[in-house]
Amino acid sequence: MFQSASSPRPGRLVTFTAVFVILAGVLGAVAPSSSQAGPPRPSPFPVRWELDFAAGPLRLFVHPADGSTWWYFTYRVTNRTGRDQVWAPDLVLYTDAGRILDAGNGVPTRVTEAIRNLLGDELLETQSEIIGDLLRGPEHARDGLAVWPAENLSVNEMSLFVGGLSGETARVLHPRTGQQYILRKTLQRDYLIRGDAVARGSDPVEVAGEQWIMR
Repeated sequence: MFQSASSPRPGRLVTFTAVFVILAGVLGAVAPSSSQAGPPRPSPFPVRWELDFAAGPLRLFVHPADGSTWWYFTYRVTNRTGRDQVWAPDLVLYTDAGRILDAGNGVPTRVTEAIRNLLGDELLETQSEIIGDLLRGPEHARDGLAVWPAENLSVNEMSLFVGGLSGETARVLHPRTGQQYILRKTLQRDYLIRGDAVARGSDPVEVAGEQWIMR
């Protein structure tokens, strides 16, 4: 059962510019290869192929057997580009505690199966299962489940970066070494956690904002 997200509410946007610049492989300031100042920005409208992405809620899951805690997120991806594409999602969760978490990394099968059973949807595909061809048309849409360890529940702000949705890229040069890097159009979703995360239970985490960036 795919769960759609509620409309975003106003809130503080989480700023992780320095972090995702580092993750892009640039350990210093990044300069665009063109003469324009500032980091590259994605086009306001698609200039390359782009998949439709319907984000579900981000929630906390407490495993009933051992009390371990996990963040999980559901989504639906649809290919309306006019040609078959390959869906290899890159879902990275950043927290204000400085953690950088890749979806599925360090997540046991028993946890993903417990979440699928909770949601009552055996067709939800995990981070590894969903990698593959995404055929054209809404009838071939695929529903995904992303899970991360929730080791620090005192966090207040998180950002989710979803890569693999667009073919748009930009080239940048390291200002000191001259080495070239390729940034890709990425969806950024910012979240706020008000109060105690465990006390909130499985209520959806509040969405503070959403934007496209180059990462």
